Amino acid sequence: MKPFSIFLLVLLLFSLGLSAEGSSPKANYIDLRLGAVQVENKTQPLGLVSYERILGESFLIGLSAQYVRIQSGKEENRFGFARSAEISVATAFLSLGYQFTIGTNWKPYIRLLGGGGQLTGFGRGADLWQYGIGLGTRYFMTETVYLNLELSGSRYQFRENNKLYTDAPQLNLGIGYHF
Repeated sequence: MKPFSIFLLVLLLFSLGLSAEGSSPKANYIDLRLGAVQVENKTQPLGLVSYERILGESFLIGLSAQYVRIQSGKEENRFGFARSAEISVATAFLSLGYQFTIGTNWKPYIRLLGGGGQLTGFGRGADLWQYGIGLGTRYFMTETVYLNLELSGSRYQFRENNKLYTDAPQLNLGIGYHF
């Protein structure tokens, strides 16, 4: 089983375990988002799944998994075969945030995030760190279903060489469930 699949399974079990506690009604958020990330002046697609729990009235703690597919226009020839320069980045991170309440439908938030993952491409892999800040909002269409829009900035930094990094602004939109 791949590490990303294991993380999704743990995320699901963690969310079910927290919701089974019953300490606070409607304290959980689960999102599925798609978006774009700017990597080295090229826009690349990203997918994200996240779970957040509200603590008290406004503090958020969460777990997220993100996948970015980076496609380059260059091709590499090896042994007479052309391979496209495709790289994937899969990360999992913890986030801490603060949620504001504006009326009953709007809930903007700010969060700090940090975690790690793997970059793979050209038959090799490298471990990396991801950390950053995000600013977003949830717009509730019903009591439990909402749209989520987030603008964030992340830095991806290689673990082996902390001088190799890239800053990557992201914009994503998704749908979520509040329970």
